[in-house]
Order: sequence, then structure tokens, then C-alpha cells
Amino acid sequence: MPRCPNCSAERTDEYCPRCGQHRIDPDELSARHFLQELADAVTDFRSRFKTAGTLRRLLVPGLLTAEFLAGRRKRYLGPFKLYLVCAAIFFFAAPIAGFTLVSLLDADRSGVLRTLVSAREAERHLDPSYFNARFDVRVQSVYTVTLGVAAVVIALALQLLFRTQRRPYGAHLVFALHYVSFMYLMTIAAGLSRRVGLSIDTAAFAGYAVILVYLFMALKRVYAESTAALAWKGAVSVLLTTILNNLASFVAIRVTLALV
Repeated sequence: MPRCPNCSAERTDEYCPRCGQHRIDPDELSARHFLQELADAVTDFRSRFKTAGTLRRLLVPGLLTAEFLAGRRKRYLGPFKLYLVCAAIFFFAAPIAGFTLVSLLDADRSGVLRTLVSAREAERHLDPSYFNARFDVRVQSVYTVTLGVAAVVIALALQLLFRTQRRPYGAHLVFALHYVSFMYLMTIAAGLSRRVGLSIDTAAFAGYAVILVYLFMALKRVYAESTAALAWKGAVSVLLTTILNNLASFVAIRVTLALV
């Protein structure tokens, strides 16, 4: 084809100079080609190394955001893809880390959740073990969605707190996505620490302490304001994080009970 079928630009090479689409080969519709693509996807070690390298650099506060905003992006996963990877890690690790209905009931000192669960079990006429399994699968999915909404709210708050820097909203959203991605990993770590003997309160306190330090250092790297300014803005951000995280958990539990 002398013209690109995607954008109609004239093409003289393997790739379109306007949209970058590869020249179409009739053999691409063959079964052999699809099998080859499947094999390439399974054995794409470069993509795996890229994911592992991005996760390692996520542990350095603010590094990925600073690199992204500076235009150094090819070597790392994008913010949205990284968020999805960390959400998937949380989804699969949540049962191991103790984020199940049984654990939630153990931490329910008020007894409100236990009352709601008992009422829902009676209403649905489900065996407790079956009810627990259905709840665990759904609550993890709903929680990841609500935490994604929290990232949008955190980005809006950052835009307000750092409005004098006149950055576009997308820059704050990149920071929020990296920050929430780190929170997923810390949530798993806090859950695992409970399995080795830490109490729920101790694990939660330690988790928020790490998040506080991480957030302050990330803000310092990305926004580069004075320590005094970052201290109160970081405190506001952590307070907002705590509120949103608790709200996400509350919504996830209530929505999940309605879906079970």
C-alpha cells in the first residue's frame, strides 16, 4: 500500500512517518503469526525486566514522577500501567497478607461488621465458608476501584496545594498514581507483618509512618519547595490519604456486601 491505511499518509518505509504504524503484511492474519505473537508475549523478558525495574524505582520516593515529568519515560512503565500492576499484585497477595473477611471480622471491635455480615448471610441463605469466599474475591476488586478514585482526588488536592507552581493537572495525577501504587505495596507489607506477630494497631501505625516519610521525600523531590512549606502540605496530604483510605475501605465493604 502506498498510503498508510491508518492515517492515509504517504509511506515509503516499514513504518508510517505520521502515526508510526507498521506496514501491514498479509501473513499477519495467519494462525502461525498469532502463535508467534503469543510466544513473544509469554517470553517477553524485556517487558518483565522493565516491570521489575520500575517497581524497584517506585521504592525511591518521587523518582518515577520526576523522571516522567523530565521526559525520561521509555525505560519505565507508564503511571497508569504501573498502577494496574500494583493493583494486580495487591489483588493476588491480599489473601496471603490477611486481607480477608475473617481478618476484617477479627479487627471489628465495634461488632458492626459482624452484624451486617450475619444479616446478609441469613438473607442470602449462604454457607459461611462460601459467603466468605465470595466476599473476599469481590472486596479486593471493589477496593482497587475506590482507591483509583482516591488517586484522582489526591491529584486535585495537590493541584490546589501547589497551585503557585501552575502545573497541569496531569502532572499531579502522575504523582498521585505513583503514590497510590506505593500504598498498595505498603498495604501488603502491613498485612504480612501481622502474620509474623505484629498487632493490627502496630502494623497500621508502622504503615502510615512509612507512608508519611515516603510522601514527604517524594514531595521534596518533585515539588522542591521549602521544608516548612512541605511539612504542612505533607501533613494535609497524609490526613487526606488516611480519610480516603478509610472511606475506600468503608465503601468497598458496603458495596461488596450488597454484591455477595
